[in-house]
Amino acid sequence: MNFLIVGAGYTGLSVLKSLPEGSAAYISRSKKNTLSSIYHIIDLDSCASNSIQISSPYALLYTVPPDPNKQKDGRLTHLLEIISPKPDRIVYLSSTGVYGDQEGCFVSENQLPKPETSRAKKRLQAEIFLENWCNKYKIKLVILRVSGIYGPNRLGLEKLEKEYSIINEDEAKPSNRIHIRDLTNCCIAALTEKNASGIYNISDGDFRSNSWFVKTICKLKGINQPREISHEEALKTWNKSRVSFLTESRRLDTKKLNKELKVKLLYKNPLEGIKASLINQNKDN
Repeated sequence: MNFLIVGAGYTGLSVLKSLPEGSAAYISRSKKNTLSSIYHIIDLDSCASNSIQISSPYALLYTVPPDPNKQKDGRLTHLLEIISPKPDRIVYLSSTGVYGDQEGCFVSENQLPKPETSRAKKRLQAEIFLENWCNKYKIKLVILRVSGIYGPNRLGLEKLEKEYSIINEDEAKPSNRIHIRDLTNCCIAALTEKNASGIYNISDGDFRSNSWFVKTICKLKGINQPREISHEEALKTWNKSRVSFLTESRRLDTKKLNKELKVKLLYKNPLEGIKASLINQNKDN
């Protein structure tokens, strides 16, 4: 089986570097000098792209976010129009934001989605589109609903070293996250595991708050602790994007991930994940 990775950002690069050499090609807006893989330079926002021939059979991992300035994910539909032949399997990186606010309750993959933000609504639209498209062409579809990604160079240190505020820890809601190494292994399992199918929540199963997470980074890094403010003050002073995360709360049920994808998470404890991320800061994933 060959692999096509669409998007060579933080997650796409990590997956590419972890697949067997010579097995994967990637699609990106620009060439990545750290990779020796076959590549196709394409702007998925442009309708002028030529068709792409991919070595078959292959599995496709789609990591590109929807265009924030458009109502639908035209990037995804454009890609499926220009690749040939069609893949045997598609793995789509979605977001746990499709669940909306669940008031801190446990959420399994069977929970009816109720996205509240524009970005989450577009993710759900893309999921539904892919389900119909894959059913039409008899292609296996795996959807990974991914929680907050962290890892080397993805701890937000540039923000924390400036004036930064967080919710008082006694008011902070539960949070979900996944280390990039564990996410990478989940992606590879979704691409290769014979029985992988349907939707999976991707999270480490630890629900400590984002306030705990930020304070722990600061303590380990030796930088000043952020200012703690009330939930009410945050609603008044934070920007719209941060407030949207503040108003949603859920705990992700990961039983299906553990049972079917058969990935042994390296960083179930985010404390160890933060330590490993700091050690590898400014290194390749």
